Amino acid sequence: MPILVAALSGRALAAAAQRAGADIIVADFFGDIDTRDLAPWRRLPGSIAVGIDRRRLRRAMSACGPLAGIVCGAGFEHAPALLRDLAALAPLIGNGPETVAAAKDPFGFAACLSRLGLPHPAVWDRPPPAGAFLCKRRGGAGGAHIRRTDVRAGAGRSRYYQAVAAGQPISALFAANGRAARMIGFSRQWSAPTARAPFRYGGCVGPIALPRRLAEAIAEACAALAVSLGLVGLNSLDMLVDGDDFTILEINPRPGATIDIFDAATPDALLWNWHLQAARGELPPGPSPRQGAAARAAAILYAEAATTIPPAMRWEDWVADLPAPRSVVPARAPICTVLADGPDAAAAEALVHARCAALRRRLSPPSRSPSQIPQEHHAAG
Repeated sequence: MPILVAALSGRALAAAAQRAGADIIVADFFGDIDTRDLAPWRRLPGSIAVGIDRRRLRRAMSACGPLAGIVCGAGFEHAPALLRDLAALAPLIGNGPETVAAAKDPFGFAACLSRLGLPHPAVWDRPPPAGAFLCKRRGGAGGAHIRRTDVRAGAGRSRYYQAVAAGQPISALFAANGRAARMIGFSRQWSAPTARAPFRYGGCVGPIALPRRLAEAIAEACAALAVSLGLVGLNSLDMLVDGDDFTILEINPRPGATIDIFDAATPDALLWNWHLQAARGELPPGPSPRQGAAARAAAILYAEAATTIPPAMRWEDWVADLPAPRSVVPARAPICTVLADGPDAAAAEALVHARCAALRRRLSPPSRSPSQIPQEHHAAG
């Protein structure tokens, strides 16, 4: 029986599964060309604007037939009840709804970090009286939900406030079995800001090297959180690194965007297998070190204006999440994911930015009548 991959955009997970020779079905919002080439595709009910439609989720996924299990990517953090609905269809391979709820509760997670003695910004359910702070959506992903100081109203049940911290955005990918954790690698992230979304996710590059003591301290933090929260499978820890210090921002209790850069990092890096292995309690050995290990960067190319995909568009092999010909990508929405390899992280990041610029020049805003309705599209994030 196949395993269902369910996510807002499932291409990266599907590619990792195919590399491992797994039998899968993919359910996401977009059904990009390369996603459909990787595996049978089903439409995930809902939209990027409103999220996954819980009322239709179980019925839509039951149409996939008997399943060996379900692996979930981004899109479920804000509503763990969605995971409970999927668990009624087949076993979840990864963190269950209770674990996800604990990991994504900003106040419970902050309390957990305090108990473990791990550094983190202060959080509030209403604007604090002084200082710089951000307003975030609970369970949000991709950074577009983060706003700068907003003192007009309380955060309410869906949003919260977090103190601003200093440092460079770094993410740690690790596998956990509920009792321990194994570090896979570190990546550096950057934003693609807009006026309304100054922290919108732009991309990542890795693996990057951190000072030994800092890397060991972060690895110990991941292991402590794995035990405290009962984390299993692939997870990532987002933080800010400032010199030899780090500040933990949040944890993503599921496989994330860095699969694109780590799955091919070493010959034995089969992250799909490691996720399944760790989810059933067997901690994988981790990647073997390799001399002169190369780096990979993955960037999201966003539409600056509504953009029509040319009918005869030829995509280079370093582009992923391919939109359909003649589809219209709305302004500020992702068009695709751009990949680049290099001898080190700096070279890979420079090349991915150059490729994004070249690809943007090939795509021009469409001429469209007011009656045309844009077809929603989104790249992996």
